[in-house]
Amino acid sequence: MGNLLDLVRTRTPHRLLEGWADDHGLTFRFRPGGQRDVVVTADPVLVDLALRRRPDDFGRDTGMSAVINEIVPHGVFTAEGDRWRRLRKVATQSLNAAYLRQYFTTITKVTERLLRRWEAAAAAGERVDVLDSMMRYTLDVTSGLAMGHDLNSLESTGEGLHRRLPMLFPAFARRINAPFPYWRRFKLPQDHRLDATVREIEALVKERFAHARARVAAGESPANFLEALVKPLENEPGITDEEVFGNVLTMLLAGEDTTSSTAAWALHFLAEHPDIAAKVRAEADEVLGDQRVPGDPATIGRLRYAEAVVHEVLRLQPVAPMAGLQNLRDMTVARSDGRELFLPANTPIVVLTSYGARRDTARFPDAGVFRPERWLDGRLPAEALPFAPFGSGPRFCPGRNLALIEAAMVTSVLGRRFDLAGDRTAGMVHERMSFAAYPVNLHLHVTARRDSRDSANPGSAVR
Repeated sequence: MGNLLDLVRTRTPHRLLEGWADDHGLTFRFRPGGQRDVVVTADPVLVDLALRRRPDDFGRDTGMSAVINEIVPHGVFTAEGDRWRRLRKVATQSLNAAYLRQYFTTITKVTERLLRRWEAAAAAGERVDVLDSMMRYTLDVTSGLAMGHDLNSLESTGEGLHRRLPMLFPAFARRINAPFPYWRRFKLPQDHRLDATVREIEALVKERFAHARARVAAGESPANFLEALVKPLENEPGITDEEVFGNVLTMLLAGEDTTSSTAAWALHFLAEHPDIAAKVRAEADEVLGDQRVPGDPATIGRLRYAEAVVHEVLRLQPVAPMAGLQNLRDMTVARSDGRELFLPANTPIVVLTSYGARRDTARFPDAGVFRPERWLDGRLPAEALPFAPFGSGPRFCPGRNLALIEAAMVTSVLGRRFDLAGDRTAGMVHERMSFAAYPVNLHLHVTARRDSRDSANPGSAVR
C-alpha cells in the first residue's frame, strides 16, 4: 500500500508532506499505493528551478490536468507550451492595472453590500459564518469582473450558484486522488450534481459571451474580463471561442475559492490579535476619512498595513501551499546542499512552495508568529522564495493584483467597522485542503463600532 493510507486519512496533505520533509530532509520520495514514486521537495533551489523553468522543462502533472480539463477545458491553468503562451498573453493583458481601474466600481459596490450584510448580523446579534460570507463576496466580485454579471449572492437567501460553485474544488480533489477514474464508466450522485453545476455555469458564461460580442462589435470599450478577452480576438486569430470561455470559467473558479480563504483567515487573525486590529482600524480611519469603502485602487495602495496583514496571512495560511508537476525530459539538477538529483522524464514532483516561509527563521524571525510589521521594514520583497504564494517564474498568477486588492479591501473595511470576536461553539478553527486550503469552523461575533461615521450613515446597524 506504500503511503496511500497516510494520504487517504489526512485532511491536510500539504501539512503531512511538510512533516515528512521535517523528518526526512528537504527532498524525498514516497510511493502512493502501487504507483511510481513521487518526488517531494521543499528545497528552495529546486522549487525555484521547477517554477522558473515552466513550461519548457516542467509541466503540470498530467493526471491533474486531465481531471481539470474534463470539467474546465481550454483554460490557461492547464495549458502548456505555445498554447499557454497565447492564452497567458491575453489573460495578462485583460487583468492589467488599467482594466482593474475600470473594474473597480464593481469591487466598491460589492464591498458596500458586504458591509450591509455584516451590519445586519451585528444588529441581530447573529454570528457570521466568515468563509461563507467571503465566498459570496468574492463570487459576486469575480462574476462582475469576469463577465459583467451581478449574481448578488450576498443578498440572496435561497439556493443559487453561490451554493453550488464551492463543490467544484472538492470535486477536483476527489477525482485527482481517486485510485481510478470511475466517473468515466459510471457516475455517483455527487458526479451528477457536478455535471449539473458545470452546465449551469456554461449556460451563464455563453449568455454573457454573446452579450460581450455584441458590445465589442458596437465599438464599446471593454467593461469586464470577458469583453477584454473578446476584443483581441481580431488580432489573435489563434485564440478560439472555446479558449475564451475556458479562461472566463477559470477566472470565476480561481477568483472565488482562493481569495475567499485568504480574506477569511485575515479576519480570523484580526479577531485573535486585537492590537493588530487596532492598527488596521487606525490606518483605515486616516486613509479613508468619511468614506466607508475605498473608491479607487490608489486608495487601496495607501492601506499598507492592511496589505501587510494579507501578506502575513499568505505566509502562514497559504491557499496554494504545493503544486503537482512533472519534468518533461530526463534531467540532473543540483540541490541547495550541492548534491545532484537525477529525474527521469515524467517523474511526478510535488513542490512545497510555502514550506520555507513558515520555517526560515533567518529570513522570518519568529517565523511562527503572526507579525504584519515584518512586511513594512523594507527588507522583505513581497514575493520571493521561500515565500511565493502566487507562484514564481513565467507562470506567476496573473490574478495576483486583483486578489491582493480584494483581500486588503475586506481586511481594512471590516476591520475598521467592526469589533471581531471568535466563536468556538462549532469547534476550533482549523484547516482543510481539497484543491486549495481553506478554514473550517471560522465563525465570528461582530459588533459595529459607534463613532462619527455612524451619525453620518444613519442607516448603519449598531448594537
